[in-house]
Amino acid sequence: MKVYTSVIFWMRAMACLSIVMIHTITTTFYKFEMPNEGYLLRVFQLLLLYATPIFVFISEFLLAKHYKTEVKEGFVKQKLLILGIPYIIINLGLAYVYGHPENMKEYMESVNFMMFHGGTLTYFIIIIFQFYALHMLFAKYLVKLNPIKMIFYSLIITSLFWAMRTFIDAPDAFYLNWMWQREGWMVFIGWLSYFLLGFYMGYYYETFMANIQRYSVHILVGTLIVTVITVFNYLSGWLTLVDSKRIDTPLYVTMIILVFFLISSYTKYVPRFFIFISNYSFSIYLIHYFIVHRLGKLHDNPAFNILFTFTLTVTFAICITYLFNLTKFGKYIVGGIGKVKYESFYNSYKNNQVD
Repeated sequence: MKVYTSVIFWMRAMACLSIVMIHTITTTFYKFEMPNEGYLLRVFQLLLLYATPIFVFISEFLLAKHYKTEVKEGFVKQKLLILGIPYIIINLGLAYVYGHPENMKEYMESVNFMMFHGGTLTYFIIIIFQFYALHMLFAKYLVKLNPIKMIFYSLIITSLFWAMRTFIDAPDAFYLNWMWQREGWMVFIGWLSYFLLGFYMGYYYETFMANIQRYSVHILVGTLIVTVITVFNYLSGWLTLVDSKRIDTPLYVTMIILVFFLISSYTKYVPRFFIFISNYSFSIYLIHYFIVHRLGKLHDNPAFNILFTFTLTVTFAICITYLFNLTKFGKYIVGGIGKVKYESFYNSYKNNQVD
């Protein structure tokens, strides 16, 4: 009987739905004047910015949990196929849809921007590949170091990286300037804390889960405090950028991740809906951008427009993924579909085979 890790279903589902919601709200801002409601929606967006960091966190967490300091034979080839090829295909599509090229030269420039300069949301796949490389190079050394200290140091490094981009003007030298541009998003330094958090939580998963409830109050109060600080930073005008590359995001995301694991320590059950969304999460993330900004204005009320846009985007993304995956090549175009059946999960759950 297969053992499932319940928190992963929750995190995948919530992360991909949050990504769609973030972009749904963004496109709604383009269609409505919302001087008062706008602040509430921006704060809501702000609170959802754990989404992309959680996706990259999951990649390292699962690797460390299942393979510790090693990787299985054929791992690199498999990931190049199931992540690398969709990365290329999706960027070729986005370069045409959003680059609006009028000739082949402009199209290739758009492809170059999308694929190599962080031009669109697919950059997270580049981060994941860097995590895999870091794991293969350094995992056997990381296990010899103090996890708490390493995570603490990485939070400082990651936060300082985004602070540098926010508060220091970009230098003129081309070999440094790119770090302040979209290309800087694609460098693992700005995501290092999620790598180390994923590695140590995965490697020491059993010990971590056996002790996490002892720190329930610390985690919940800490999350509340960090959330209030994050919202205050935005509303005060100190940090007005609403994306995951903020100085306060690494700590906020860390606390949200701990909350997910804390909840999972109390209940292992996952509803059918979240397992279903988890199975489609990678593809929803990849292809929703083709849809969310193309639906137009669906209602005169901003709230209903958000609801309808969000629902249709998720639905269309799932349907498109399903249709493409009817062929054996579909997973290389729009991403594959997870194979977890609710009945199988529930059977494991009833027999205490969910960790």
